[in-house]
Amino acid sequence: MQERGINSTFKKIIYESSEMVFLADDTFPYSIFYANDAFENQIGESLQEKTLAGLGLDINAYIFKEELILSHDGKEYSFRLELPYESSANYFLFYKGKEVKTLGLPTKKEAQQFFTSFQDIIAIGQHEYLTYLNGSVLPVLGYQPEELLNSSLCNLIHEKDLESVKSIWREKVGNDGNAFFEARIRSKSGEFKFIDFSVQFTPERFFIIGKDVSEKAKQKQLENQIENLKVNSPSSAKSGSWKFNKSINSISFDAVASNLIGLAQQIDLANAIQSKSVQEFADKWGDCFVKIGSESASFEFEIELLESSTKHFQFKGIKVNDSEFAGIIWEDSEIIDRNRKINRLEKLLLESPDPSMVVFPDGKVYIANHEVVKLFGFEEGRNLKHLSELGGLFDNPDLWQDWIQNEGSESELQRFSTNLINTQGRQLTLEICSKLIEVEEQGFISLTFRNISEKVILEKNLEESSDFLMNLTEQVPGGLYQMVLDAEGKMKFSFLSKGIGSVLGLNPEEIKDFEDISMAISRVHPMDLPQVIMSSVASAKKQEPWQCQFRVKTDDSQNQYRWILGAARPQLLENGDMVWYGYLTDISDQKEFEAKLEEARLTAVKASQIKSDFLSMISHELRTPLNAISGSTYSLLQEQPSDSQKTALNTINFAVDNLIIMINDLLDFQKIEAGKLTIEKASFNFENLIQQILNGLSFHAKESKNNLQLNISEGLNLWLKGDKTRLSQILNNLITNALKFTKEGDVTVSVLLKEMSTNKARIYFEVKDTGIGIAKENQEKIFNDFDQVKPTFSSKYGGTGLGLSITRKLLSLMGGTIQLESEVDKGSRFYFELEFEISDENPVPTFTVKEKPSAPLQLRLLMAEDNDVNALVLGKIIKKWGFTFERVHNGQEAVDMLKTNEYDCVLMDIQMPVMDGFDATLAIKSFSSVPVIALTAAAKLEIMERIDECGFDGFVAKPIDAAELLKKIKEVVTGENYSA
Repeated sequence: MQERGINSTFKKIIYESSEMVFLADDTFPYSIFYANDAFENQIGESLQEKTLAGLGLDINAYIFKEELILSHDGKEYSFRLELPYESSANYFLFYKGKEVKTLGLPTKKEAQQFFTSFQDIIAIGQHEYLTYLNGSVLPVLGYQPEELLNSSLCNLIHEKDLESVKSIWREKVGNDGNAFFEARIRSKSGEFKFIDFSVQFTPERFFIIGKDVSEKAKQKQLENQIENLKVNSPSSAKSGSWKFNKSINSISFDAVASNLIGLAQQIDLANAIQSKSVQEFADKWGDCFVKIGSESASFEFEIELLESSTKHFQFKGIKVNDSEFAGIIWEDSEIIDRNRKINRLEKLLLESPDPSMVVFPDGKVYIANHEVVKLFGFEEGRNLKHLSELGGLFDNPDLWQDWIQNEGSESELQRFSTNLINTQGRQLTLEICSKLIEVEEQGFISLTFRNISEKVILEKNLEESSDFLMNLTEQVPGGLYQMVLDAEGKMKFSFLSKGIGSVLGLNPEEIKDFEDISMAISRVHPMDLPQVIMSSVASAKKQEPWQCQFRVKTDDSQNQYRWILGAARPQLLENGDMVWYGYLTDISDQKEFEAKLEEARLTAVKASQIKSDFLSMISHELRTPLNAISGSTYSLLQEQPSDSQKTALNTINFAVDNLIIMINDLLDFQKIEAGKLTIEKASFNFENLIQQILNGLSFHAKESKNNLQLNISEGLNLWLKGDKTRLSQILNNLITNALKFTKEGDVTVSVLLKEMSTNKARIYFEVKDTGIGIAKENQEKIFNDFDQVKPTFSSKYGGTGLGLSITRKLLSLMGGTIQLESEVDKGSRFYFELEFEISDENPVPTFTVKEKPSAPLQLRLLMAEDNDVNALVLGKIIKKWGFTFERVHNGQEAVDMLKTNEYDCVLMDIQMPVMDGFDATLAIKSFSSVPVIALTAAAKLEIMERIDECGFDGFVAKPIDAAELLKKIKEVVTGENYSA
């Protein structure tokens, strides 16, 4: 002790205090190296290990405290503590030690046992966070205590209770005080439990005791719900309550309910042995619960018991849980009887055929029947609430107030008469009866309404009918009349309206004396008079309505006429007189309009004729020089030209062909517009035709540096019936366009067999290119007449803008529809489908001119051509064929030559002086059978039709295709079919 430097200090404590004192080393395990007698007597003797660790003391927990509590052998002791650094020593000094007296309070162990075994929730916390919960939180809320430690109590409180709890917390927390409240707390299962809280607040902590009162709260809630049901039940009926346990099939009544229904307060519905009245109730009760189902939160049903005496009970109930239900019961037999009586009376009033209503003295409607709603024009089912709603139907909106100012006795009846316009615009005259009625000291006013409109109108009709008819006759357009033809044949007007004056130009004085029919006939235009008389006679004989349009003189001085429409219906009277009831009206304006329409029609016809003549003239004037160019080119090609010359000649031919296509487009357009283009049905070999079309365009493809390909499916080597010329024209248009708008690309023609039956074949056609493409907005425009994508196209690519328009129209005539898919700079795809009949004929094989096995023909031809250039070119072509010919300049010379000479064939121009080709051919055919081929550059549809009518054996259009002409000559001369 001396060495440790504690003598003076230790002695001081020993002598100044008799409490327990001991010292311990400042290093672990903190050995107690000195203790006084008081410490030894109370603690040291029973201490097995004299160290702070043996005392169960963690000295580090008290290094900032001056006082600590030691627990030993079930007792607690308090000590003052002096740390080593406070006295510059190397030991801990514990002094002023004494036992802590609890004054009857339980020990810590006893307190811990109390907290853990307490059935209510005990919790301790700081601010709003929980720092301790006893084990009761598990059975009550389903949480382990550890789950809620350091969590906010607010997280568990029902949202409807949260604000009130927060208010209490804000007021009490941090202060000394108590609070008592009830709140719903969410259990771990999600169900909310009603907890009654008692909370003690201290400045640092709060202490909670929470008692589960859920069952009590539910019971109270159930009682409140039942009370609400009673409040909503009829006030005149006595009501009781009931509870039903579905799981045990048992029902209980309170004393009131038991007395009402006449059954015991507790009934076991599952009991097989019971009275008839109970059995009846049990059966009906079970049926009702089957109907309402187990999911209904609230329900209502009725039970009628007949066993003892007929009683009618009304039940209202709520679902407590899956097996328990509760509610109220009342007997409403009297209410039902009273309601039935009221309903009968109400229905009698509502369905009464007389419009009636009952109102309160202030005008409020008590009841209004269906007829009164209908009378005032309201929609069916309208619920009138006050008489003021009728105010807008009367001139005086407050008229209804007179009906309820009934100050007399109940027996006094008041009557009113008034006019109204109902909501449907119908004007009515009403008679209203009003009577005051008192029921149970309550005043009512009964109102009945009678529509007397028909009666009033009927009275006025007799007075007004003649005025009405007279006014009507004066107001109708024109004039009305009545004309009589008596048995003696005399005709006269028995009635003329004032309007006759405006029609016939008569003044009022003249109308009075205008009776004789001859006065009217004298005004009729002489050219129309026969028609008027004959139609009138026919009407009288057949007794049919008469109608006639004629002119009448309206001004004797100026000899002016106006057009009149007259119409009448005859009637034969019993006395034999014939009476016409009719009218006359001025139709001069109509006739003038008709004349203008006729003039416009003639103008349109003339314009169409001018267009036709213009096209014919243009066609003829273009074909004439083209004929010379084409014929000369053909002749030069037959003279073995050099390759460079042949290329130039082919280019000329190509240009001529393009011009011919344009001319043909114009001709086809004219035919289609006139509706005179017909689709033929002739047999042709389909595959050969497609190959010919592609072969004919191969030069064009080579010139434009395009790759032209054909994809044709197998099975198309068929003989079909159709118009091969128009099909060729369609494909030529599409392929030519594809080659024109594609440079150094691909043009693919696909022909596929889609369907084939015994007599029909459906074929798909497609022309696809990799050219410039067509924008979406222009894809419909290109099918318009004379239209192209933009004006610059005509200068860059050429064309009339008719090709695709004609193609679409031709396909429409053939039963197809052209479709287009295109994208700019990627190309276009035109496609369509056509259906053909399969030819059942066995066509004779045809031979080309080169393949013809027979020896060359030696023919003598007669050429009738007035144009020297055309005659020169055609003569060269004929000489190239090795034929001989003679030329004449007009049709008359051709007729004369044939009368004295023999020829194998006549080549006849149509338009020639002296005698044209038509008359010449008719004359020739009258005495000779020599074949005649028409050569013309004309485009008129009438000329094309006359070629067939005049007996021509063939037709070749100018400019002349030499190969086509040779083929046609051989066909008409030999009667055999040649393919070019």
